[in-house]
Amino acid sequence: MKFGQKFTEIIAATHPSVSDQFLCYKTLKKCLKAIPEYKATTANGDTTIKPGEKRKLTDEQRLFLKTLNAELQKFNRFFISAEEDFVMKETKLEAAYRQVVNTDGSRAPRFTMQRCRAACRALADFHGELVLMEHWVSLNYTALVKILKKHDKRSNLSLRSPFLVSVLQQPFYSTEVLTQLITKTESRFRKLNALIASRGNEAEANGSETNGHVANGADAEDNEDVVATVSTAEVSLSLSRTKAAMECWNGLKDSDSIKRPLGDVPVLLQAKRARSS
Repeated sequence: MKFGQKFTEIIAATHPSVSDQFLCYKTLKKCLKAIPEYKATTANGDTTIKPGEKRKLTDEQRLFLKTLNAELQKFNRFFISAEEDFVMKETKLEAAYRQVVNTDGSRAPRFTMQRCRAACRALADFHGELVLMEHWVSLNYTALVKILKKHDKRSNLSLRSPFLVSVLQQPFYSTEVLTQLITKTESRFRKLNALIASRGNEAEANGSETNGHVANGADAEDNEDVVATVSTAEVSLSLSRTKAAMECWNGLKDSDSIKRPLGDVPVLLQAKRARSS
């Protein structure tokens, strides 16, 4: 299946708030088709350009570049906003986490199984959002590689390598904060699971799920926390969209752009470092 078709399936499978933030692949392909195929030869007898010789951009090429740069700006705005939301959400989740786990990893005074399970579920949902954002970055980068490869085949202007070098410096490709959040969330999730397992073992040994210090008032508060979580219907819809998006992503794993997502960029970067040293 062609990349464009797979990419469209992924967009259709995502949440509406995210689907508009993918690369406008079809729009760029239309711009690309408007660019006349370059077949003329230069004075040196081939399609290359002599040192110092400048290419004159056609109106169609300018439109393609303008559209491509607009897409990058769209990526950056969306990613920066999403990253800020993730940081704020992580702060709230940390507060809930500290209700059941002390900084030394022991159970907090307010620990209850209900609170622990609710925090575990919230972290799992948050982790899913973070991973999907990571895939959003990878998919959009892959789409950029594909459309630039098509452009370079059609046009006399080679954009792929220099443009991708620029992409590596863009905010949407800087995923250090995202990676840190994923690592922290996974660590907390494992800790909560361990506490749930140990508490279950204690309950089995004592013949009771809760010990004597858990009051009915705390149970009522815990039940309110559970009711406040996402509804079953919303969770089911979110999971179905995530599953569909992940299936499409798995179908792209054999793509050359995913195996070598940076294309020829590493070679170009090595050459630049060699010249500067």
